Amino acid sequence: MSKASPPNPTFKDSLRPETEDYDARFEIVQPGFSEDQDQLHSRAIDFLRKKIKKGEPWKKAADDLTIPDASFKAVILDDFLKITLAERHFQGKEEIKSIARLLQVPVELLEAVKGDMIREVRDASIEAYRRSRSEQTQ
Repeated sequence: MSKASPPNPTFKDSLRPETEDYDARFEIVQPGFSEDQDQLHSRAIDFLRKKIKKGEPWKKAADDLTIPDASFKAVILDDFLKITLAERHFQGKEEIKSIARLLQVPVELLEAVKGDMIREVRDASIEAYRRSRSEQTQ
């Protein structure tokens, strides 16, 4: 009795990223928060979502967000815009103009955020590739 050989990988399977590769790219883009920062980040994102859902402009919602560390607040505000674009534009296929109206911000701001997101993914992918190549040559 012979053992069945494992199925040959399909082209579709070869396009699927390995878990380690995905984790490496994510680690490069977002090195991580402490547990306290992570909780604060989550609460702040929820706060901003609720404000926007109530119809408040982005600027007012951002001004109302009280985070003592100005640089961490900037990260949260940037992340909120990126999350909103990811959910509504990339996943939901909503036009950037529509999202700009919802947030009451210039379209150019969201276009800049979109460009940042694309650059971050590109840079993280390149860095993950470089890391994987250096591991293969060791």
